[in-house]
Amino acid sequence: MSWLAALREGVTDEELRVAILVGLASIPFTLALSWGSVSSGDGVVIGGSVAGTPLLLAGLLVGVHYHDRPTDGRRAGFWTGLVGSSATGLVFIANTVSSVGTLSSRLTVVAVAVIPVALVLGVGFTVLVTMGSAAFADWVRTRVDSEHRLVETADAGEKSVADSRWWLVVAVYALAAPVVLYYALGVRPDSGLEIGLVVAGLFVLVPLSIMTLGGLFIDATAPRNRATDWFPSVWLYVGGPVGVAVAVYFLRVVRGVSYPPGYASYSFLGALWCLSVVYLVNRTRHLGGRNAVSTLRS
Repeated sequence: MSWLAALREGVTDEELRVAILVGLASIPFTLALSWGSVSSGDGVVIGGSVAGTPLLLAGLLVGVHYHDRPTDGRRAGFWTGLVGSSATGLVFIANTVSSVGTLSSRLTVVAVAVIPVALVLGVGFTVLVTMGSAAFADWVRTRVDSEHRLVETADAGEKSVADSRWWLVVAVYALAAPVVLYYALGVRPDSGLEIGLVVAGLFVLVPLSIMTLGGLFIDATAPRNRATDWFPSVWLYVGGPVGVAVAVYFLRVVRGVSYPPGYASYSFLGALWCLSVVYLVNRTRHLGGRNAVSTLRS
């Protein structure tokens, strides 16, 4: 099938109608958030910068919508990104045209020659990001689905559930976070070496916190027997730290405190540590040294 036939088939496919409409709806938001760079006048800008948040959110929305539907979420995300990437092309061309007049004749020829290649790469990257966000949203929906999380004992031996080791990441964070946060907030280092150690600790703790949040989600959504006495809440353990950070951020904004993101970041790290400890305690109390697979097979 030629690409033109595939394009025609996708446009006329009723299952993709929502994906295409979401892509169209993202265009004005992408233009509104990106158009400021076109007339900024900050030197020569070939292509410029394009806001990716609208299409990222559009991909997440499409992934949630197409979960458990005949159309694959990644295919829907492809069409959302393809339609929405027209805004990327418009901003790219507008930025380039506004800058070409300031270039010499030789650089103008080079810029015009590079535009098609750069435009294709930009649109392709936009489509990949949208497909990735749609696939991620579909995966999250699958993990939190009750059909995935609750299985019958008889089916447990056949499902070959992988042994989750993500709780180890949670345990590492539970041990490391108090030390780093104590020296960052409770102790004021004087020497350059101490300051460097605190900065290095934060550089390690921040990515570790993201891994811990993912580890909590994966471990908490591991399949369990319907008769289990512990069914961890994803909203509590994963949504809790994020909710605390958002609440602290807006509270600081309302009160006019300087640099609200800093307060929100430390609140996130602290809330994540508290809930990580609670999760590990509950996991040990209900599962002991066993993993989700052992629970299913017991």
